[in-house]
Amino acid sequence: MSAPMAFQDVVDQLAREPLPNIVLLKQLLAYPEHVTVHQVFGPEGTAVLIALETSASPYDRQAYPKAAIAAFVSSDHPSLTASLMTKVPRGVGIVFKLSKETDLEPVEAHFPVARRTAFVSFTSAGDFEPAAGVQVTSAPGDLAFRLFETQGHDRGWLEPFLRSGKAFACVAERDGEIQAACFAFENHGPVWEVGGVVTARAHRRKGLGARVVRTALAELGGRRLAPRYQVEEHNTASIALARSVGLVPFVTITHYAHEPASASSQS
Repeated sequence: MSAPMAFQDVVDQLAREPLPNIVLLKQLLAYPEHVTVHQVFGPEGTAVLIALETSASPYDRQAYPKAAIAAFVSSDHPSLTASLMTKVPRGVGIVFKLSKETDLEPVEAHFPVARRTAFVSFTSAGDFEPAAGVQVTSAPGDLAFRLFETQGHDRGWLEPFLRSGKAFACVAERDGEIQAACFAFENHGPVWEVGGVVTARAHRRKGLGARVVRTALAELGGRRLAPRYQVEEHNTASIALARSVGLVPFVTITHYAHEPASASSQS
């Protein structure tokens, strides 16, 4: 059986296990007016489909300009995933974002797709010590914001999180110069994401990125929060950094693009 789900119902359901469901929770909470949610259930368990209008997502607009929908799936069994496919719109571009390899076969039975990329999320339950010379702050200053902006992190997005207490920055500074920085912000509930890791060009290859990340992890641990560190699969340097500080992968979201036949024949 299947049924559309009320927004808060699906948030509450996914929030029972926030870490493995964090990607879906982020979409729901970031774009509540641009998602459609369906659930199917049976003897094998349940499955949820979140269909996000890509026009609402800056990343998807840029990465998948031919896609109208980003389809996120959380499923207990491939047969349930297959049932969800009847809820996916036809005749439009779609990017499927799957957390389980077993979901690919039922998707391919309904939509021809091509693999595009994958994002690996890391976490840790270990204890971390803050690095000497790294400051934890909610007011990192103009120089740090400029450094974050070189990585595409807009000050106008980050600063309200910092002011509200839902983010903090870790900054390695010496003699008035920002050498490296990162920030952490609330994804949902106890799950906070560590991102924006950036080292000034003159100070790279000195381990400073690992120092600011370790300090962020120590701060999250002290607050009893669960860290999340997301990396695109081709960013080998960032993956190496995650592993070097003791983080371990817990979920990989793989992107598969579907382009309708009419669109591909015109291109």
